[in-house]
Amino acid sequence: MSDPIARAFPARPLRVTAPISVWRAWIGGIVGFLLFAGVMVMMSIEVLPVLSSDYRIRETAVSLPKTRVEGGTCRVRFFLLNDCEATLVIPQDRGPALRRKVGYVFFEPGAGVRNVMPMGDPAHPELTSTDLGLERFVNRVVTYAVLMAAMLALCLAMLLVPAALRRQKRILDQMSNQVFNPVPARLVRARQEWIVSPIAGGTASKWNLGTKGEPFVVDHRAGIVLAVTGAAGGALFPLDEKLTWIDVTDDERRVIWAARAEIQRSAQGSAG
Repeated sequence: MSDPIARAFPARPLRVTAPISVWRAWIGGIVGFLLFAGVMVMMSIEVLPVLSSDYRIRETAVSLPKTRVEGGTCRVRFFLLNDCEATLVIPQDRGPALRRKVGYVFFEPGAGVRNVMPMGDPAHPELTSTDLGLERFVNRVVTYAVLMAAMLALCLAMLLVPAALRRQKRILDQMSNQVFNPVPARLVRARQEWIVSPIAGGTASKWNLGTKGEPFVVDHRAGIVLAVTGAAGGALFPLDEKLTWIDVTDDERRVIWAARAEIQRSAQGSAG
């Protein structure tokens, strides 16, 4: 950058002090991992016992007209995910009636109200289910597998984010304590991710820098921001507007701001 900023930039080793808090990311990642893992456990506790018992009676189940259905409900979530539950009251020749709660989760477009018929193996009344559950058994197995895979992916994602931040922190540590070269760059922000690339073309660098900071913009019309790279090249790191992400002094900061103002005045004069 052969311009006032290049001349104003400190010719001494600088340290990067970007707001990348790895330990906070690990805490958030572990909390998120435990949350989604807990959902997996609770879902398995609710779904697997009924799936297992329905598998056992699939070939021997018959209609049980004396069995009653109490409190049956079906909720449709996200247009496709059906979550149904009911309490079955199963009369016994001796003793009080058995009560069994069943729940089914499956993918299917449908209404929230369904008519169900109790079905089961007379030799195993404790495994009684309904035609809804048995007819959609394969669907329920596939749904459970898909939901578990999605929850597992979310669990892993909770740990991948802090791992990625740790890699970024390691790169910044390697960049630190050397003389930086200021580089004009273009920046694309996608939520917390800052993607910076040289204006002349080349490899882009991605950084997770949050949403609070603002980039050091040199030319608003051209969309040029200020980034730095090591003396030997390598990754580009964008600087923030307040120049707090590198350890420049207050005097050095003012000199760089003044150099940017000079560039902008020159651009305005050329445009006039």
